[in-house]
Amino acid sequence: MRRFLLFLLWMISSGAIALFSVQNAKAVSLKFLFWQSIEMPLGLLLIFVAAIALWVPYLARPLRP
Repeated sequence: MRRFLLFLLWMISSGAIALFSVQNAKAVSLKFLFWQSIEMPLGLLLIFVAAIALWVPYLARPLRP
């Protein structure tokens, strides 16, 4: 049951990101301190950020005591 709920949450999140991406095709760039990214569509940037957010817990797992 837990697996199904996680899958359902993943599908809803993916659908929301896809819908947001289609509706917001305006080019944006990120600025952080002295760094600035290239201009890319907001939806594509959101997909990159979501992918990084999904991988961070798996990459940080070996750092746990």
